[in-house]
Amino acid sequence: MGYRLSDPKRFGLARTSKQRWHLWRTQMTQLVTHERIHTTWAKARALQFVAHKTFKLGQYASKNRGNAINRLMGILTTKFAIKKLINEIVPKFKDPKEQVFKVVETKRRRSDFARMGYIEFTKNEIAKYEESQYKQLQETGKIVDISKYNKTWLIEERDFIKDKLDQAQSRFDALQADPNTPTVEIKRADQDVKFFKRKLETVEKDLWIENKNPLDMRRYFRIY
Repeated sequence: MGYRLSDPKRFGLARTSKQRWHLWRTQMTQLVTHERIHTTWAKARALQFVAHKTFKLGQYASKNRGNAINRLMGILTTKFAIKKLINEIVPKFKDPKEQVFKVVETKRRRSDFARMGYIEFTKNEIAKYEESQYKQLQETGKIVDISKYNKTWLIEERDFIKDKLDQAQSRFDALQADPNTPTVEIKRADQDVKFFKRKLETVEKDLWIENKNPLDMRRYFRIY
């Protein structure tokens, strides 16, 4: 039996239906309490559909429609989460066309390389705090652009290795031109030239990777 795209049942999550329901109840309660939760990408996408239904029930409960509060008690596990949803979160979203939830993908997990992300309410206090902190750091100049720093450092290293390679090449040519030079010194000079050539190749490759678009690099390394 196939499921629609809007149906959370299509996300199996390696659990039975009963286990999935308890997982969604716990995560939904934590989402309402903290307004943002970090989890795997699949769980965040699956929770998004349950969260929309829970938010609609909160809208109905704020208008005292039917048995919406009783249905909310079957989803959210704490009274604090039910009160917060009805009294604090629902009044923030007056426009029916407004986006309520947002799912953002973050870095992959180191242990098993699983896709990670977080789901949050769009008008939450955490996002406002992060924006204000970012603006303050930007104004004071404390934010360092890592990509620019890496590029400048790689360019300096490339220029330094080029100078060393030119010196090693000129020394090798001078030793080869002199007929009285022993073969051991010529071999050492040749090894120095090859060493700096290898170093220059690696630095230029790193610089090429740094200048590439991250989306292109995903396809290049076949991460996804």
